Amino acid sequence: MSANNPWFLLALVATVGLYHLELIATLLNLSALKPEPPDAMRATTDQDTHERALEYARVTAKQGVMENSIALTLMLGFWFMGGFTWLDHLIHGWHLSPVARGLAIIGVMFMARQVVSFPFDVYDTFVIERGFGFNKTTLATFVLDRIKGLMLLAALGLPFMALLLWLFTISNFAALYGWLAVSAFSLLMSFIAPRLIMPMFYKFTPLEDAELRAKIHELSMRLTFPVADVSVVDGSRRSTKANAFFAGFGKAKRIALFDTLLKNHTHDEILAVLAHEIGHCKRRHVPKQIVLSLISSAVMFALLHFALQDPRLCAAFGIGRPSITWSLVFFSIAFQPLNLALSLFGGHLSRKFEIEADAFARTAMGSATPMIHALTKLSRDHLSNPTPHPFYVFLHYSHPPVLQRVAALES
Repeated sequence: MSANNPWFLLALVATVGLYHLELIATLLNLSALKPEPPDAMRATTDQDTHERALEYARVTAKQGVMENSIALTLMLGFWFMGGFTWLDHLIHGWHLSPVARGLAIIGVMFMARQVVSFPFDVYDTFVIERGFGFNKTTLATFVLDRIKGLMLLAALGLPFMALLLWLFTISNFAALYGWLAVSAFSLLMSFIAPRLIMPMFYKFTPLEDAELRAKIHELSMRLTFPVADVSVVDGSRRSTKANAFFAGFGKAKRIALFDTLLKNHTHDEILAVLAHEIGHCKRRHVPKQIVLSLISSAVMFALLHFALQDPRLCAAFGIGRPSITWSLVFFSIAFQPLNLALSLFGGHLSRKFEIEADAFARTAMGSATPMIHALTKLSRDHLSNPTPHPFYVFLHYSHPPVLQRVAALES
């Protein structure tokens, strides 16, 4: 490690610099909290609920800062005390093949990160979320979800990672082939996740409300958006927060409504939410976001191609014998500033798309009122911060703040 190594400086900025950027954004966001509910929220949010939302924002921010601080301290300590060098020597002593050794390195790094984050996940789920009335997850369900997630990751992630490592050992064009493989895998997962993976965690049942089902089909026909079926998801088994989504392509589109959405919203509000989702499809937002994702990953793999040629990347972390796997791990750390820049553009585009989908829902429903009521109720029920700081929104929000969405609908 040397201060003259450009990769060392870039990685230091990526870790310490982005930590401070996040800390500044969090402090600005807390400073923007307002003691009174905004006028646009008064119809659905009373003073007590607003004060709970403020406290929820403070508590979650405090936990986020604590988790980021501990993770940064452990990472820098491991780095500067020669932890990567020690781990490299340890795994080399196992006498594995290059691909198996690479999987071992990635597996150890992943599990170390899980060990660090696990106590915070438990605290968030069973102290913060339960304390504010959101969490309905039992300890057994929480543990079972974790086991299922690790099994899925092992079943899908390990073979795919082995393929990537193998490509980088056999071809000078591995970055191109890797990008094609990642793109194909991402598209495949977006297709199979709602059908095969989500049912492993949630139960899907047909919508029993015949009146609402008829209204949904009438809406879909009126908007020329064919729907194969409408399902209810037992989201209340884990959380009181509501959601809805579409799955499928062409004439096989499926609507999934969380039971919490059905419980807390009127038919018109539910239809407005669905019209909003249809608006995303009609405005072709999903293909545009897919293209942006493919471009972003292409930039990453192009830079990775050149980074792999530079032995200083591994040297910046104390690895004397460069390897493809360590280069991938260290590049993912050093790449964070550029990844943030790409995500900021993606976030801006996503917020723009949400306003367009809201406008589509307003037209489809013949009025802005159902969508406004749905948004303000969701904000109230999720204890969302109605007045986030613009810089925090710029960094993190994929959806505009509720007041901005209401103002756009009213205009």
